Amino acid sequence: MARIAIDARPLTKHDRTGVENVAHQFAKLILSVPEMHQWHLYFSDPPKFPLPRHIRWRSYRGRGWLRVIVPMWMLIDRIQLIHFGIGYVPVLAKLISKVAVTTCDVMWLQNIDFIDPPSRRFIMRGVFPSLKWRTDHHIAISKATMSDVIVKLGIPKERVSLVYPYVDERFKRFENAKEAVRRLYGIEGRFLLFVGVAKPNKNIGRLLDAFSKLRKLYPDAKLVIAGFVMPFWEETRRILRGEPNVIWLNYVPEEHLPLLYSACVAFVSPALNEGFGLPLLEAMACGAPVIAGNTGAQPEVVGDAGMLVNPTNTDEIFEAMSAVWTDDELARRMSEMSLERALFFSPQQTLSQLLTAYERALSCP
Repeated sequence: MARIAIDARPLTKHDRTGVENVAHQFAKLILSVPEMHQWHLYFSDPPKFPLPRHIRWRSYRGRGWLRVIVPMWMLIDRIQLIHFGIGYVPVLAKLISKVAVTTCDVMWLQNIDFIDPPSRRFIMRGVFPSLKWRTDHHIAISKATMSDVIVKLGIPKERVSLVYPYVDERFKRFENAKEAVRRLYGIEGRFLLFVGVAKPNKNIGRLLDAFSKLRKLYPDAKLVIAGFVMPFWEETRRILRGEPNVIWLNYVPEEHLPLLYSACVAFVSPALNEGFGLPLLEAMACGAPVIAGNTGAQPEVVGDAGMLVNPTNTDEIFEAMSAVWTDDELARRMSEMSLERALFFSPQQTLSQLLTAYERALSCP
């Protein structure tokens, strides 16, 4: 039985990004594991929900939480492995125990412009050395990310494990979703949907261009964008300025997402690159037809259930959107394939892969 610590901050955070949602999933699964290991959960805010008796936990809200407090807890608890869900590893932690990190993507190694300017210095001076030299074992969330960690980051393959995220049970098809969306957001009629943080790797500019072509043919078409918009690039500022029939909802509460996924004509996310693409999986679990890019981990997630397009080809994105918009039978078939594909990503699979990754991390030199 090993003493394993988990960065549990995402369990108490509500407005989570995609990376934090993955970290939340992994930490949540650990709560269901019996005492095969001695589990220690480290919080900044104390949890407002009951924890299983076999879980040991600590909390502290203040300065130095990650760089000082967590290493101190690790020493006191005699931790043998700590798992960070976000890519920064404090130097002291590496000196105390083995370190595992969930690596969602390293696309910034190819193009730092994918990262918002305020975060670039932290990525290159904090995250990069953490992943390269302070991490004993990488938990990659897709085969595409696994390959990038090995090839682009130069990590030996025996120090990388694959752990797929899963689709939470709350993501399911709601039959009355259109009426609920109309009541909550005043959105009438049919619409396409994008969910995520709007930044360049999401290919927002070409998505808006393709939708503009669709709207000229079908003036009633709408594109709903749900998520934070980072205003550092011209293509994302287009959302803030507003474009015809583009409805920006900003951050959407988690409980509303299944309704939006269920009500949309199609979920469209032709990203230039994705480490996984959790909204793709959430949309499929709700029966939404999916249009995604054919790069990164997107084909791995979508499989044969959706339309994969060249994300650099605006016409191809438009043609896929138009096909689903105008062909009800095609949309129905894609919806059924989405539901079937989503079943592959189960919490049981994720937990099994996660525990195997911990065993590999504990046994590595």
